[in-house]
Amino acid sequence: MKNQKSGYIPLYRSIMKKPWAKDVYLRTLWENILMSAARQPYTAQFKGYEWQLQSGQLVTTAADLGLSLCDRKGKPTSRDAVERMLAFFVKEGMISVDGEKQKGRVITVLNYTGYAEKIDNLPAHESAQTTAHDKASNGAASGDGAAHTPAQITAHHEQEGNNKNKRSSSLPNSDEFTNTDETASSPDGFLDRHPDASVYTPSGKSWGTADDLTAARWMYKKILVVDASAKTPNWAEWANVIRLMREQDSRSHREICELFRWANADAFWGSNILSPKKLRKQWGTLKAQQQNRGGKPQRETLDWDNTDWADGLGGLI
Repeated sequence: MKNQKSGYIPLYRSIMKKPWAKDVYLRTLWENILMSAARQPYTAQFKGYEWQLQSGQLVTTAADLGLSLCDRKGKPTSRDAVERMLAFFVKEGMISVDGEKQKGRVITVLNYTGYAEKIDNLPAHESAQTTAHDKASNGAASGDGAAHTPAQITAHHEQEGNNKNKRSSSLPNSDEFTNTDETASSPDGFLDRHPDASVYTPSGKSWGTADDLTAARWMYKKILVVDASAKTPNWAEWANVIRLMREQDSRSHREICELFRWANADAFWGSNILSPKKLRKQWGTLKAQQQNRGGKPQRETLDWDNTDWADGLGGLI
């Protein structure tokens, strides 16, 4: 497994304006996660296992992350303290975490495309994983860590650039903020207009609420059951489609998730409805077939009075 030797990611000054950034442990952990995330899909070797990582993902444990968060005496942060910080990032829609605590967990930076797209033409950026991952025991970082109680923040972490941040035609995927129209294009201006936005693209064209993001992540987990190689989606785009289905099509989160669940369990539609966009496009056909079959998919029977299938959706249904 190669360690990070060169390369960089965009890191902008406005991160220091975030209330939570005053907690140096939180800020350092966030920066470490960003710099350790895979630039492009690759296979990582970690604790004797192979991990297929997508862009914006890294595999690690709380103990290993704690080894990079030390006080002045070199004492690493405890696993429990790191777990609390990760839980904070998850709650704020910054990351998702999947896997086992001891074996290894995959952390996904939900807005990573906002960082990666700005360096498409720069030198290759390899994923960073520390050697401590394979060498240190889980008990090495079990000491008591300082309590961290960061302030509430917005889930989006696209920061202002170090330059004038004018749109660059040299970057094919560039969608940077401009100083000439801060109200219309900056994160602060966007959130003034859409305070309920939890995830969104740098331009603000696509966005969704925390509930939209929750539904999108739930859909992706269901898709992985059908297609384990499905790429990690652009969460802002997925959440945006779900938001449009609610606002323009007058569908509730429950209706959206129930129809997706039905399609996902169907022998034919399960391999064809692999995104909220496809669900929206085929809504009429899916609804008609669902009604014609009495609400029963071909592969299994769904008890509409039992919502156990909706684990992970919280109060959406």
